[in-house]
Amino acid sequence: MAKIQPTGKQNGCIDCDGRNGVNRRSFLKTGAFSFMGLSMLDLMRATLMAEGAAGSTCDSVILVWLAGGPSHIDTFDPKPGQPTAGPFKAIDTAADGIQLCEHLPLLAKQMKNASLVRSLTSKEGSHERATYEMHTGYKPLGSITHPSLGSLVIKTKGRKNEEIPGYVSIGGTSFGAGFLGAQVAPFYIGDPNNPTRNLAFDREVTEGRFRSRVELLKNLDMGFAAEKRSDVIEEYAVQFREAVQMMYSKSVEAFDLKKESPEKIKKYGDNGFGKSMLIAKRLVEKGVRFVECSLGGWDTHNDVAKNVAGNCATLDPALSSLLDEMNASGQLKRTLVICTGEFGRTPKMNGTGGRDHFPRVWTAVVAGGGVKTGIAYGSSDATGSEPKDNPVRPGDLHATMFDLLGIDFTKEHQTEQGRPIKVVNEGKPIKGLLA
Repeated sequence: MAKIQPTGKQNGCIDCDGRNGVNRRSFLKTGAFSFMGLSMLDLMRATLMAEGAAGSTCDSVILVWLAGGPSHIDTFDPKPGQPTAGPFKAIDTAADGIQLCEHLPLLAKQMKNASLVRSLTSKEGSHERATYEMHTGYKPLGSITHPSLGSLVIKTKGRKNEEIPGYVSIGGTSFGAGFLGAQVAPFYIGDPNNPTRNLAFDREVTEGRFRSRVELLKNLDMGFAAEKRSDVIEEYAVQFREAVQMMYSKSVEAFDLKKESPEKIKKYGDNGFGKSMLIAKRLVEKGVRFVECSLGGWDTHNDVAKNVAGNCATLDPALSSLLDEMNASGQLKRTLVICTGEFGRTPKMNGTGGRDHFPRVWTAVVAGGGVKTGIAYGSSDATGSEPKDNPVRPGDLHATMFDLLGIDFTKEHQTEQGRPIKVVNEGKPIKGLLA
């Protein structure tokens, strides 16, 4: 999904009111959808690709990405009384037998609505490679750019709401569609404090002037498209139309937090990450299938006591509020929430009071979408040094997600060169996690 680039607002209005003789609906039908000669049928074919199993009750995913690799011992898998325990106390939670770090008190109350996977393990100890694997299920290859989880979901399930993107990434740089093509790429929101800045006219551009520009661009490009017809040109045309359509859709109100109360924003955390989580909830309610929210700063090679505590102070209200409100509304039953990073941190503290990269074992928080609640699946050993039982590879977590969504995780997609690539490279659903 391409961004449309005008900035600012026209009298603060995103859903324009038809001044200058332009009717919003008629413009969408005649101007945007006829661009470069492609019909509404082409757009429908590009967006409505639902192939998932009809029996699935889970239809959306929120990925809470903790960039940098959070210390499992100092967050979701404390080791009280052990030499590796670190600077924080462990606290009890609403789930029997499960403890969290003392700096996650609100999430501790929500553990009755969530579970933990405490035995994630991989061999990738570099940020780039591990992040790639956790987002695509594959190790990086120079010859192929693999699609991200969100793109795979949209490719298979299609959209629930044609007016807004099916895959949105907020506050960080996620992975794109790879060889699947731009039609299933994420829509990026770099600044959660101003998420609609690319969806409104510049203050000096009226709606009539904008329509004239669209028509001019259409006329300039139609001749080129006729001579150089290709998948790339058609993808561009679809992206352009969808961007214009999105500007005129009431569904984009989901991005705008101006109607939310100050109390609600404060509950999530009056900061970029808290707002991104609140936006994610609103987007899922509007039919977005996959939303990723990113919180960085977890690469704590130095001063765990200060840095992890600060990050937890941001994560705790946002994630706990998301789970609380989605559970209360019933939306959590249909939405899988996954909170994880690319790896854990070393059990042994280093000389600067930090912990280094450690892919041998780490933890993910999972909730909703058909997973069991109030349990810890798998465990690490007494010192948090390796999986003690039920080791879980990244592909197993991915296969579980696709299985809950009703997607065949063994399905193959073809690259442009005709090479078959599975949805999940290696892995199978975690049966002990499924409700």
